[in-house]
Amino acid sequence: MSSAERMFEGMGREGLTIDQRERRMVSDERLIARIRARQMHDLEELDRAQVATADGCRSLSEWTGSRLDVSPETARTLVRTMRRTIDRPDLREALAAGEISFDRVEALSRIPDDVGRLEQLDVARVHREAALRVRISSETEHRTTTDRFLVLEPTLDQSWWKLWGGLDGHSGAIVDKVLTEMADQQPPLPDGTRGESSWRRATALTQLAITDNPPPAQISVFVDTEHAAPSNGQAGVVLETGPRAGRDALQAILCDAVTEVTVRDRDGTPMSYGRRTRTIPPALRRAIIHRDGGGCAGDGCPSRHRLQVHHIIPWSQGGTTDPDNLITLCWFHHQVVIHERGYQIYQHPETGRIRFRRPDPRGPPEP
Repeated sequence: MSSAERMFEGMGREGLTIDQRERRMVSDERLIARIRARQMHDLEELDRAQVATADGCRSLSEWTGSRLDVSPETARTLVRTMRRTIDRPDLREALAAGEISFDRVEALSRIPDDVGRLEQLDVARVHREAALRVRISSETEHRTTTDRFLVLEPTLDQSWWKLWGGLDGHSGAIVDKVLTEMADQQPPLPDGTRGESSWRRATALTQLAITDNPPPAQISVFVDTEHAAPSNGQAGVVLETGPRAGRDALQAILCDAVTEVTVRDRDGTPMSYGRRTRTIPPALRRAIIHRDGGGCAGDGCPSRHRLQVHHIIPWSQGGTTDPDNLITLCWFHHQVVIHERGYQIYQHPETGRIRFRRPDPRGPPEP
């Protein structure tokens, strides 16, 4: 049995009280602090010996990340803190004694003056105190602006995208404010909920990319009858760029886009090339928006921006592109409420106002 296995053996049967577990966690954090102090001492000696260069690494941070199997950010934080505390023996000694955490030492090391341990402040406030005290040179400002980056990485089937990056302080504050304000302005969903703040901010980011008069998307849809027919469109439908499309996504595409549908039979031979059509011509779109008062037709929605025209009966289900089957919705109610959340439009029997009905939680019947 390994030492790790012996350490954790029987933990579930210890019968410790809540207070005992809390004290053990605090004790473990002190142990972590002492280990970090020893690592920083060893890193200092290894840095003097130029071990990173000898091992073909570009930096000590790169070497540390590879040897400790930690993320680049963790490695950079450890190396930066080591270098900043070379002339701060008081912080090193407190860390080695387990009196303060590594995170507090890292935050204090950012402050050029000896301000003590600032124990009256939590670590987050120590970081803010450091931000107030640290001088930002012109070179640093230039570097933060030139180092801005944004990476969008799709999954293999492009059904999900991961975003990450970095911004300078000014740009980050602008983006944060705009997304927060847009997220706060989003109306509640028809069931009265507003969703998590992170979901609202992600939705706001998408909304920023939508203009009031977006150009129609040129979409090619390929339908494989062998899989699409028996599954009622739940399988066998792909877009030209590769990702699969489900029934809801396909309805959203066909609702307001230039489409070209190619149907293929069992052996892959195209059966028909369908038609390329603008489902809602610009003149008709303008007429529908004018008819609906130049704003979202959803009951109680005041939005007059990023308006889109929606097929009440989906075009993919035989709905016509006639005024009686078209309605003006804002981007939020069209894309989020209808196409993402699956709500259905209905007209209130007494007032005639347009409202949204919660989808059946059981989903559509199986084909």
